[in-house]
Amino acid sequence: MALTQPCFTDLTSDFQNYNIYKATNQIAGFDIPQYDKIDITYYGSTNNIATVQYSNGGSVVATLTLVYSTQPPTVNDTNLVNITIAYP
Repeated sequence: MALTQPCFTDLTSDFQNYNIYKATNQIAGFDIPQYDKIDITYYGSTNNIATVQYSNGGSVVATLTLVYSTQPPTVNDTNLVNITIAYP
């Protein structure tokens, strides 16, 4: 099951990564199952997060995929426009 919600449309690029936690808490039905590891991947050498993967006992339990106004982002602080949450 995957949920897709637009977010960050009213934020400047300076606040995008700072507000990821608050925005994901506002997504209806958003829930992260129990996890013991978090892996974060970035786009190239930028500070833009590509995915956040939550695992428990070696198995992925949820993946956040972040989408920016320019895909893929090539400069730091590209405006974040969407987050997709997938549960395997």
